Amino acid sequence: MTKGILALLMLCASLCCSANDYYYQPIFNSNQRYASNLFMRPVPLQDNWITTVSPGINLGLRHEKGELKSNFTWNELIYDNQSELNVAEQLFSADYQHKGERIQWNLGGSYNNQSSVNTESKISGLVFSQVMRKQLSLAPSVTYSFNELSSVTSNYSFTKATYDKVNNLQGNVSFSDYDYHVASSTFNHLYTNRDKLNGTLSSSLYQTSSQNSQTTYNNVAQIGWQHSFSEQLITYASVGINYSIVETKFSQGLMQTKNNFGQVYSASIQKSFEKGSISLAGSKNQSPTSIGLQTQTSISINPSYSITERWTSGISASYNKSEMTGVSTSTNNRTFYSISPNVNWKCTPEINMGLSYTYQQSEYQGSTQSSLGNIAQIQFSYQPQINNQVK
Repeated sequence: MTKGILALLMLCASLCCSANDYYYQPIFNSNQRYASNLFMRPVPLQDNWITTVSPGINLGLRHEKGELKSNFTWNELIYDNQSELNVAEQLFSADYQHKGERIQWNLGGSYNNQSSVNTESKISGLVFSQVMRKQLSLAPSVTYSFNELSSVTSNYSFTKATYDKVNNLQGNVSFSDYDYHVASSTFNHLYTNRDKLNGTLSSSLYQTSSQNSQTTYNNVAQIGWQHSFSEQLITYASVGINYSIVETKFSQGLMQTKNNFGQVYSASIQKSFEKGSISLAGSKNQSPTSIGLQTQTSISINPSYSITERWTSGISASYNKSEMTGVSTSTNNRTFYSISPNVNWKCTPEINMGLSYTYQQSEYQGSTQSSLGNIAQIQFSYQPQINNQVK
């Protein structure tokens, strides 16, 4: 996996051979976190105090028509009262952008070795144990501008995820390795100074390599409209249809195929003020996961406010409903709520500190008991003001 990322970085560096400046920025982040229900179980196993130390570095090259950005971060997670969970994570990413008169292209990639505690909650919403996951991602894209009003963007992404085959704390939960391919094209048109229209066609292929292997084909067509009432008030809405085919091959050699049509939509509104902003968003879509195709409905609201030049505050609240597509009853169907107020202080141009609290609640179909969790965190970030240039 790492060879692919290194090849990507060498390719991008060669494209930047005419670069007239470069930069490097060392970064240091650290946080202390308290989690009352780390695995979001109806009855918590125990509470946890977690210390995270994260040194890293940003490297970049710039020239007249392009820029290469890269980052490497090492996360050392120390569970103060449960040392068997201690892990070290490595995250590497590189991205190159090139701009021409009509064509703009981008080549990005990443390689991450992370704990399932920090990954599965964002993908399937199910976190039962701590297992290391290695993920390789590649994502080229190209945009062609027909004129000042119209353009088309084509994207492709590939993700390969593999999980360590080790016994977890509970001994009865495993994750499935998978490959995920997505290809899409979007046509954008500036209809008026205030209105932007777009249409998107996308297809994806998701394959697992577990004992009962699963292949999911997902095809989506949707149209969207963005309207700017003013520079401070912007709205967006899109609607579409989704057609999926899920093929499951069981260890006994039997094959099961399910076809499904679904709806896809999203809407958002953003309003900015003199000292803050607020955004409201909602969406419904279907996406493949290691436990099957899920229909996901979400609503979120995010207000923020600048108290002073150095003090800022905000609240993030969300509602998410995940259902197994085409299945009326499943123990994996769940509703998740969260609310998280935060406050941040810019001590100096190089040092930032933050304090946040998160309340989480999960409700599973068929269960009479909710899973509740509380997270309190204090964050420290240090980024020296360093910039090196070569003319």
